[in-house]
Amino acid sequence: MNYLAIFIGGAFGGGLRYLASLVISNTTFPFSTLLINVIGAFLMGICSTYFINYFKAHPNIKKMITTGFIGAFTTYSSLSLDTVVLLENGHFLLASLYLITSMLLGFIFIALGYKKGSKHS
Repeated sequence: MNYLAIFIGGAFGGGLRYLASLVISNTTFPFSTLLINVIGAFLMGICSTYFINYFKAHPNIKKMITTGFIGAFTTYSSLSLDTVVLLENGHFLLASLYLITSMLLGFIFIALGYKKGSKHS
Protein backbone atom coordinates (compact mmCIF):
# COMPACT_ATOMS: atom_id res chain seq x y z
CA MET A 1 0.00 0.00 0.00
CA ASN A 2 2.93 2.35 0.72
CA TYR A 3 4.13 2.09 -2.89
CA LEU A 4 0.73 2.92 -4.31
CA ALA A 5 0.39 5.95 -2.02
CA ILE A 6 3.84 7.21 -3.06
CA PHE A 7 3.04 6.60 -6.73
CA ILE A 8 -0.22 8.58 -6.53
CA GLY A 9 1.41 11.46 -4.65
CA GLY A 10 4.34 11.46 -7.06
CA ALA A 11 2.06 11.64 -10.08
CA PHE A 12 0.31 14.71 -8.70
CA GLY A 13 3.53 16.35 -7.48
CA GLY A 14 5.39 15.78 -10.74
CA GLY A 15 2.41 16.97 -12.78
CA LEU A 16 2.04 20.11 -10.71
CA ARG A 17 5.78 20.81 -10.99
CA TYR A 18 5.54 20.55 -14.77
CA LEU A 19 2.55 22.90 -14.88
CA ALA A 20 4.32 25.37 -12.60
CA SER A 21 7.37 25.32 -14.86
CA LEU A 22 5.12 26.26 -17.79
CA VAL A 23 3.61 29.20 -15.88
CA ILE A 24 6.81 30.55 -14.28
CA SER A 25 9.06 31.93 -16.97
CA ASN A 26 12.77 31.24 -16.89
CA THR A 27 15.35 33.58 -18.24
CA THR A 28 19.02 32.81 -17.78
CA PHE A 29 18.24 32.35 -14.08
CA PRO A 30 16.14 29.24 -13.31
CA PHE A 31 13.35 30.96 -11.36
CA SER A 32 10.85 28.12 -11.74
CA THR A 33 13.07 25.50 -10.08
CA LEU A 34 14.00 27.92 -7.30
CA LEU A 35 10.38 28.86 -6.57
CA ILE A 36 9.17 25.24 -6.73
CA ASN A 37 11.87 24.08 -4.33
CA VAL A 38 11.18 26.92 -1.89
CA ILE A 39 7.43 26.16 -1.91
CA GLY A 40 8.22 22.48 -1.38
CA ALA A 41 10.49 23.28 1.56
CA PHE A 42 7.71 25.34 3.14
CA LEU A 43 5.20 22.53 2.64
CA MET A 44 7.60 19.97 4.11
CA GLY A 45 8.09 22.18 7.16
CA ILE A 46 4.34 22.39 7.69
CA CYS A 47 3.88 18.65 7.15
CA SER A 48 6.61 17.92 9.68
CA THR A 49 4.65 19.63 12.45
CA TYR A 50 1.04 20.47 11.72
CA PHE A 51 0.01 17.04 10.48
CA ILE A 52 2.32 14.98 12.70
CA ASN A 53 -0.45 13.46 14.84
CA TYR A 54 -2.56 12.71 11.79
CA PHE A 55 0.42 11.11 10.05
CA LYS A 56 1.05 8.82 13.03
CA ALA A 57 -2.40 7.34 12.52
CA HIS A 58 -2.16 7.34 8.70
CA PRO A 59 1.44 6.57 7.63
CA ASN A 60 0.45 5.85 4.01
CA ILE A 61 -0.98 9.34 3.65
CA LYS A 62 2.24 10.75 5.12
CA LYS A 63 4.27 8.86 2.50
CA MET A 64 1.89 9.99 -0.25
CA ILE A 65 2.29 13.67 0.71
CA THR A 66 5.94 13.85 1.76
CA THR A 67 7.80 11.23 -0.29
CA GLY A 68 5.34 11.16 -3.19
CA PHE A 69 3.89 14.63 -3.73
CA ILE A 70 6.55 16.90 -2.23
CA GLY A 71 9.37 14.60 -3.38
CA ALA A 72 8.16 14.74 -6.99
CA PHE A 73 7.21 18.41 -6.81
CA THR A 74 10.64 19.54 -5.64
CA THR A 75 13.70 18.60 -7.58
CA TYR A 76 17.31 18.40 -6.55
CA SER A 77 18.30 17.02 -9.93
CA SER A 78 16.87 20.05 -11.76
CA LEU A 79 18.70 22.36 -9.37
CA SER A 80 21.92 20.48 -10.17
CA LEU A 81 21.27 20.50 -13.93
CA ASP A 82 20.39 24.20 -13.92
CA THR A 83 23.67 24.90 -12.12
CA VAL A 84 25.71 22.85 -14.60
CA VAL A 85 24.03 24.63 -17.53
CA LEU A 86 24.82 28.02 -15.98
CA LEU A 87 28.45 26.95 -15.50
CA GLU A 88 28.68 25.55 -19.05
CA ASN A 89 27.46 28.90 -20.38
CA GLY A 90 30.08 30.79 -18.40
CA HIS A 91 27.70 32.22 -15.79
CA PHE A 92 29.91 31.37 -12.82
CA LEU A 93 28.65 34.13 -10.54
CA LEU A 94 25.02 33.40 -11.40
CA ALA A 95 25.55 29.67 -10.76
CA SER A 96 27.03 30.44 -7.35
CA LEU A 97 24.23 32.87 -6.55
CA TYR A 98 21.65 30.28 -7.62
CA LEU A 99 23.11 27.54 -5.40
CA ILE A 100 23.49 29.80 -2.38
CA THR A 101 20.02 31.31 -2.83
CA SER A 102 18.43 27.87 -3.28
CA MET A 103 20.02 26.43 -0.16
CA LEU A 104 19.45 29.51 1.99
CA LEU A 105 15.81 29.99 0.95
CA GLY A 106 15.21 26.26 1.33
CA PHE A 107 16.40 26.36 4.94
CA ILE A 108 14.50 29.58 5.68
CA PHE A 109 11.22 28.35 4.22
CA ILE A 110 11.35 24.92 5.80
CA ALA A 111 11.92 26.69 9.13
CA LEU A 112 9.00 29.06 8.46
CA GLY A 113 6.73 26.14 7.56
CA TYR A 114 7.90 24.23 10.61
CA LYS A 115 7.19 27.21 12.85
CA LYS A 116 3.80 27.85 11.27
CA GLY A 117 2.84 24.21 11.59
CA SER A 118 4.00 24.11 15.21
CA LYS A 119 1.62 26.93 16.12
CA HIS A 120 -1.34 24.97 14.81
CA SER A 121 -0.48 21.45 15.93
